[in-house]
Amino acid sequence: MAAAKLFASEAAGRIVDRSLQILGGRGYMTENPVARFWREVRVDRIWEGTSEIQRLILARGLLKRGVEPYVR
Repeated sequence: MAAAKLFASEAAGRIVDRSLQILGGRGYMTENPVARFWREVRVDRIWEGTSEIQRLILARGLLKRGVEPYVR
C-alpha cells in the first residue's frame, strides 16, 4: 500500500508541476483548474503521509520481510 501511495502521489505532483510550468502565471489563477489541482495534490501528499514517511514504511518492510513480498 505504501508503494502505491508513494508512486501515485509523486506522479500526480510531477504532472501538476509540469502543467503549471506549461501554463506559467495563468496556472496560479483561481479560474484555472490546474491551480485547484496543485492545491489538492499538495494537501493530499501531506495528508496521506509524506513521501519520506512512505519510503520509511517500505524500507522497514524490506528489512522485516525481505524483498520477496514486493517482487512479482
